[in-house]
Amino acid sequence: MKFRNQYLKRLTKPIRHRFAGGLNRSLGFARDDNSRFCYVLLIQMWVGLSLVIFGAGGGCITQEKIAQEFQSKRRARAAALLSKTAEPEMIEPEVISGPLSLADGIELALIHNKDVQTAKQQLIEAQGQMTEAIATALPSATFSGTGQRNDNTGLIAGPKETYQLQLLARQPLYLGGLTGAALDAAAAFSYMSQQLLRQSIQAVKLQVRQQYLQVLLARELARVSEQAQRDAEEFLLDTQKKLKFGTGTRFDVLRAEVRLRNVQAELIQRQNEVRLAIASLLNTLGVSQLSDVELTDQLEYQKNEASNNPCMLMALQHRPELLIGEAMIRLAKDNVISEQSGNRPKVFLQGMYQRSYPGAAANFKDLGKAFGGGGEDNGEDEEGGGMSFPSFDKVWDRTMFGGIMVEWSIFDGFLTDGRGTKAKAELRRQEIALSKMEQQVQLETTQALLNLESSDQFVQSQSGNVDNAEEALRLAQVRYREGAGTSLDVISAEVALAQARSAYNSAVHSYQVAQLMLEWATGTLGEDLPVEIPERTKESGETDKKAEADQTDR
Repeated sequence: MKFRNQYLKRLTKPIRHRFAGGLNRSLGFARDDNSRFCYVLLIQMWVGLSLVIFGAGGGCITQEKIAQEFQSKRRARAAALLSKTAEPEMIEPEVISGPLSLADGIELALIHNKDVQTAKQQLIEAQGQMTEAIATALPSATFSGTGQRNDNTGLIAGPKETYQLQLLARQPLYLGGLTGAALDAAAAFSYMSQQLLRQSIQAVKLQVRQQYLQVLLARELARVSEQAQRDAEEFLLDTQKKLKFGTGTRFDVLRAEVRLRNVQAELIQRQNEVRLAIASLLNTLGVSQLSDVELTDQLEYQKNEASNNPCMLMALQHRPELLIGEAMIRLAKDNVISEQSGNRPKVFLQGMYQRSYPGAAANFKDLGKAFGGGGEDNGEDEEGGGMSFPSFDKVWDRTMFGGIMVEWSIFDGFLTDGRGTKAKAELRRQEIALSKMEQQVQLETTQALLNLESSDQFVQSQSGNVDNAEEALRLAQVRYREGAGTSLDVISAEVALAQARSAYNSAVHSYQVAQLMLEWATGTLGEDLPVEIPERTKESGETDKKAEADQTDR
């Protein structure tokens, strides 16, 4: 006992000087060593529990440990990717090989592309938001339970143990328009998510087709350089033969060798461009860079007729950005309704069922005893710790009630008005953004049509140029072998032929890209969508036809 008292004096000296007296009196602790020891022990337990919670909550985790953990994960991830060994919890890119058509590439991209996968997850999010909106109109039930132990020895001593179980059910009847706005917003968000997925799919198709065409162009240009190398090697042999038989000069041989080296350097560069284009294509497809594919499609010219009005109508009707803008305006309108509902009443149908232990069955006699109204023990308990609380029956009490509850915020400091003003401003901003996007779509459609027309003219100008260049090279080679021409004529013809072939392939590639961008601008990339002609456009078209017929009759 003596050792314990000394320990308590050293440990609780500041507390005893400042708080111990008042706290002991207010909490009902007696002025003895046992009570003080329990009081200090309670404080020590509280401090220790706080330290345990702090350590369990991450207080001992440092930035260095986090960095080590992340670096370890990246090392394991890199080893798995490079060794082609997949772990169950990792998403490994697929390794493909063999022939690859454009249709197969698009299909692979839609399966493995990360942007499409992200858009699909947003569709799932939209389903969750719809469920959340529906929940505002459905009833809710809440269960709660409490259990307490009371060791109070103060003036009034209640029951040692109390328990309470409660079940509360609420059914919204009217929420000021909030439920309808939430359901409408969920439907608009779901539609917007579908259009975002459609936009992502079109973006992936655009990127795949662009990069596929880029690989085809790089491959054709590499073939042009290969053919130029063969022509240069053949010409070098001709110059060496003429030098051997004394009909040529050393200068012609040197010039042919320089020409061959230049062509070889160009071929190395273009072969590297093919590899780079394939690497970009594989990344867009979402497959491994270790894949080995061979493209099966060819870079070919296929003319496509397009006119201004149908394309413009198609773009304004089906472009995903415009449909997303419409959904954003609808969401902004629903947000205005939601914010304005703060000033409207809310009505609920509410019911509660409660069980309590022990049951409060105090009578007036017990109440008088508790406050000194008489009795043998004058209201003191057996332990002498103070007044006793009225008696309680050791049974479970039952309480039930139900009715209509109305909540109405009469004044909230203009909070709802401020939120409503902000929501209306957001609505106006979305309307302006949609108008701006309509102008941008019309501009992109016009640019795509102009680029398509220019690319078609470019192809037509280069279509017969390759044949002429091939014939010019053949004549230059014949003249050189017969001694009527010079080596410079042959080299110039080879350079002209390589340029003509490169220009034609570039023209075909530009035309294919222009077609692709027109499909993108009209919102029909990879889709077969009809053009719906508005009534005003139909009437104006019929009026124009009648005017033309009248003019013809005159």
